[in-house]
Amino acid sequence: MGWLSKLLGATPKEELDGINLDTHRVFWELDGKTDFPNLFRALADFLPDGSVLYFEGGSPKNELLAFLNAHAIPEETHVAVSVLWPKPVYYHIPATRKNLARLAELSEHCAAPELGVHFHVYCENKILLEWHDAFGQPMLLSGDIPEDKVINFAQVLSMKTTKWKNAGEQEH
Repeated sequence: MGWLSKLLGATPKEELDGINLDTHRVFWELDGKTDFPNLFRALADFLPDGSVLYFEGGSPKNELLAFLNAHAIPEETHVAVSVLWPKPVYYHIPATRKNLARLAELSEHCAAPELGVHFHVYCENKILLEWHDAFGQPMLLSGDIPEDKVINFAQVLSMKTTKWKNAGEQEH
């Protein structure tokens, strides 16, 4: 990293590399309005055991910050950092039912950007859910997730699903 990047607090180039959703393969797009409390409640029945929540670029404070700091685990898999400047804070939190329930409670009383600008979920070195600019862009899900599970998840969140063959070709 150059001296100017260091001075300005930019994200180091090596942190920009990591796992992300492979949009060259089949993936799902979920579009519509939801919020973190409903999302966390829906994830409890959707995610496989061993999943990890990834929050990037938030500005947590008070009880939320205490929770994230207390439950954060060391990075198991490096998720490609999306925020270039300033270098973001990020948290890896096990997606246990208990953690998801507590996050749903805490997020009832805070703005979405406090949790993260970008929100992802990964399991076994693969991105399951990728949500850049959470609530501003569609949520993307791995095409490896069975269709019935994706449809049910989207219905719980009242979101519309679109299946893509790849980033340029929608499936009909």
